[in-house]
Amino acid sequence: LVDRIAAVVLLVPFGPVMVAPVIMAFGTAEQQQRFLPGIASGDVWWSQGYSEPGSGSDLASVKTRAERQGNKYIVNGQKTWTTLGQYGEWIFCLVRTNREAKKQEGISFLLVDMNSPGVEVRPIITLDGEHEVNEVFFTDVKVPIENLVGEENKGWTYAKFLLTYERTNIAG
Repeated sequence: LVDRIAAVVLLVPFGPVMVAPVIMAFGTAEQQQRFLPGIASGDVWWSQGYSEPGSGSDLASVKTRAERQGNKYIVNGQKTWTTLGQYGEWIFCLVRTNREAKKQEGISFLLVDMNSPGVEVRPIITLDGEHEVNEVFFTDVKVPIENLVGEENKGWTYAKFLLTYERTNIAG
């Protein structure tokens, strides 16, 4: 499986380079069985939901909220500069699950189906007239609790882990 994921890296880095290592290290066995085959085959396109308006690269200032209601989260907020998000089938997101905690401690890592009701992708047309990046809006999006990677409020740890893979990919 790891060799197949490595082969897909050149095609779509968000799945194999970024979210796959997080799912492999911190995901449940069910998440690994559900998501890794599609990442390895290149059949499922992933997007990254980290940046937000007014936050720049300060990921700890995430404002997109995910409030737990029974066996699901209700997600509201916005992500920006989502590269190739118009093709995304899934998006991995940093979301605020505890507004009372210190900035880095109240964040969780959620996997969101981009076809969920309430997900809207809007293009950002760059100066060269191209459409590579997007804004992604979440309005009362229902995300099953089983799409939480790792523990609630520990997303900062998983984000740092992911960024080591992202930076290594850029260096290559």
